[in-house]
Formats: sequence, structure tokens, C-alpha cells
Amino acid sequence: MTHMNQKLAMLLGFLYTDGCVSPKGKSWRIYFAVKSQELVDLFRDCVVTTFAIDPKRVRVRVRTSGLTAAVVDSKSIGTYLTTRFGTFRTLKFENGDLPKTKLPVSALKKSGYVEDFLRVAFSCDGGVSLYPAMRNSKNGKTKWLIRTVFISCAHPQMRSDYLALLKSLGIYVRNVATDGKLKIERERDIRLFAKKIGFVDGVKATLDSKFWSGYEKNEVLRILINSYGQPATIYQLPKFSESMI
Repeated sequence: MTHMNQKLAMLLGFLYTDGCVSPKGKSWRIYFAVKSQELVDLFRDCVVTTFAIDPKRVRVRVRTSGLTAAVVDSKSIGTYLTTRFGTFRTLKFENGDLPKTKLPVSALKKSGYVEDFLRVAFSCDGGVSLYPAMRNSKNGKTKWLIRTVFISCAHPQMRSDYLALLKSLGIYVRNVATDGKLKIERERDIRLFAKKIGFVDGVKATLDSKFWSGYEKNEVLRILINSYGQPATIYQLPKFSESMI
């Protein structure tokens, strides 16, 4: 139906994170739900552009949970996606087995749209950690900054695939299986992430972020990078005053 292009690469980023392709009778339902209107709008654009469908076919509704869902029912689109890419399920089955989900690493690398795929994936399932840490020692208090860009993914094969895609861009990460996360922690790698990938503009940190909820993820990334060489700019923020006592 279509070859790998920028919009399809981005659509895959949505489907492997907060989306799904599930059977609906003899057809398929393509579904995406988040709290970010910017991501919902971009998802809708990717579906409409990639498969040349009427925008009205993508139904957008705000759920009682606060999530905004975008849904399109299509036998042809669902068949294409599942035939070419397999399952998009990332969570374990009830019996504890993992779905045989894997990212299309080779196709993305050949297409040249790895950055676009990762930008969407990190915007949905990733974020930025930036906060001061402190411990007492016999020589007094020692403090430092925790600086991390991360993506959460409980599926070990997918974490391995994300790692391969990031490595193809020269970005090295730590695969933390116990946390179900990939963590970018070195300055050079964080700077490279910001330069090549970043987050979708307008997407904000959620309530899961203890210190940065409501801030745009790209803004927190900018603050993190600016903190290199001048950590006091972070230590002195009012939000961290209690943790510094």
C-alpha cells in the first residue's frame, strides 16, 4: 500500500507506544490515546496522509479518564500494518508470555527516518529526569545532579531494538531491565539526542513527573543541557529548596 516514509515511521512510533491495532469483527481498529492534544493531532495527520483517507474517518473523543482517543476502523489499513509489521502489542498476555513484538529496525534504518520514529516514541513513552541528589558523608554533604533522558519499555526485545536504533545515530544508552527503561545519561549522548531527536513540540511532562509536570519536554531538555557547568541554576530552583536542606 505504501513504502516507508516519514509519516509512516512516525505512525509506527505511535502504535508501538500508546496505540494498538486490534481485530474488530472482520475488520481492524487502529487506536491511539494520550492526554496530549499535540500527539493526537499528529497521529491523525500521519494516518490520513499515509493511507490517503478522509480525515473524518479518524474519530477523536475525550474519554472520562482524561485521555483523548483517536480511532479509525479499516480492514485494509489494519491488514497492511499487521501483515508488514506483525503485532503492536507490548504487554504480557494473561499467562505471562510476551508477545512476539519487534521494531522494524532494518526498514527504519534503510529509510532514513529513524529520528522521526524515535521522536514520537520518546514523546509518548519517554521523558527527562532532572533533579538534585544529596548524601551525607564524614566530609559533609555531597550533592550532584541526576540528568537522564529515558524511554520506558517493559518488552526486552523492543528495548534491544530501541538500543540498536539509537546506536545507529551514535547515541549510547543504558538498558536497565529492572526498571524497564533505556537511559541516556552521558553528556555527549544527551546533547546528541537533543540535536538529532528531541521531542514533539508542545508535548508536556505529565503528572508522573514529580518536578516538571506541565513543562514542555523540550524545555526541560534545554534546561538540563544548560545546567552543564552551572548546576547551581538547578539547585537554586524553588521546587528543589526542600531537598537541598
